[in-house]
Formats: sequence, structure tokens, C-alpha cells
Amino acid sequence: MGAVEDAVDAALPVLRERPSALVTDVDGTLSRIVARPREASVEETARVSLRRLAVLLDLVAVITGREESVARGMVGVDELTYVGSYAMDSKRGLSFAAVAPALALVEHDLRTMPCVEIERKEISFALHFRNCVDAERVGAELSDLLQPIALETGTKLLEGKLVIEVAPATLPDKGTALTGLLLEHEIRGAVFVGDDLADAEAFSQLRNRRTRGQTPGLCIAVVDAETPQGVRDAADLEVYGVDDVERFLAILAERLAALR
Repeated sequence: MGAVEDAVDAALPVLRERPSALVTDVDGTLSRIVARPREASVEETARVSLRRLAVLLDLVAVITGREESVARGMVGVDELTYVGSYAMDSKRGLSFAAVAPALALVEHDLRTMPCVEIERKEISFALHFRNCVDAERVGAELSDLLQPIALETGTKLLEGKLVIEVAPATLPDKGTALTGLLLEHEIRGAVFVGDDLADAEAFSQLRNRRTRGQTPGLCIAVVDAETPQGVRDAADLEVYGVDDVERFLAILAERLAALR
């Protein structure tokens, strides 16, 4: 419990700045990573804490690579602000057509990798290799396969935990999405919680704003055996796994309520 208590102790002075915000990722942070992404879910204990925090803070938000509607259904808390597809979805001028040529090129080669699961999203697609027996080898082969395809089709690769996502080159990263939220809501104190390399971009943005004296902030990495070192290096503090996140949210809600 020490790491969780330390995270709460560090978050409280940041969130006393008003307006204040708690922003979080979904997969690997609020929900456990599972073999089939469509089966991922958020526990009711986390939902209860998020509802309480939405009343206690000026903003509680989710930034995710999933579509906004999917994330909203997974988390199941209407009081939150949801930013899907890294803050750019089809309503902002992009569609799946931007990555369709890349998918067409890669599908032929994927016939030799039946363990790889294709997840088609609104404006991107992800290749999950968690179910492969030799996942490390398959991941390296996928990376080698996709890099020239990305160059040819004007797309970019987003690497996660045993997954590579192919997205439009103009897709914003989570750091851009987080900065947009902070500016839109005039946030003066922010805590961001995430677990992957995409979240490390948000960590970096928040730490840069803190260094420049723009926004007091705290970056909390959710770590496990698969966590890239870059995530740990970019964070201020670590908690271990979704169980710790659930405890962090519950204790934070209790402590903030007591301060009120």
C-alpha cells in the first residue's frame, strides 16, 4: 500500500490548486489488459470512486486511443469527460480511409501470423500479438513489416504492450490531447495516470508545463512486468497494476472528501 499512499500524498497538494483535474488512460490503467481487447472492462469499485471524484474535482477526464463511445461504454461513468482517438476522430475530418491502404498491404503477410488479431477502429487499426506463443519474436517481425508500409502510406506506428497501432500521420498524441484539455478548462493543477508509451507523451507535456511554471502537475505510471522503461523514466511516481489504481482512486476520493 506504500506506493499508493505516496501517490495520494503527492496528488493532494496538486489537486488543491483550482481548477484541478484528474486525467487517466483506460487500458492497463482503469481496465486490465486482456487477450481480447473488446472484452476489457472497468470494475465497479473504480466507477464508484470516479463518480465521487467527479463531484470533488473540477475535471475528471479520460484520454484514450479507443473511440470516445467505446471508452464511455467501458468506463460507464457519464460524469467524466471523454477524449477518444487521442482527441481526433472522424468528426474532425479523418476516417478509416487514411489507414485503409496500410491495412490492405499488411493483411496478406498476416496470413502467416494467425495468432495476430486485427482490431479495426474508427480511424486506425491495431495488431495485437498477445496471444502469440513467441510474442517477442512476432512483435519484432510486425515492426519490421510495418515500418516501410507506414512510410509508403503516410501513416505512423504507435507501439503499446504487445500491440502496434497504425494511425494517420496527423493524429495528435496524448500529450497534445492533455494540453488541450488543460487549456480549455483553465486547469491550474493536474494529475495524469497512465501505463504505456502513448501516456509517456502526456507525462512529458505535463512535466514541461510544470517546469515552466504553467501547471502544477503529477505523473503517475501504472507499471507491471511489460512496462517500457520510457514510461517509468517519464513519470514522477509508480503504482503497480490496476489494483493499485483502484486503491489510489478510492483513497484519493476519501481524502478529498475529508478536506471538504
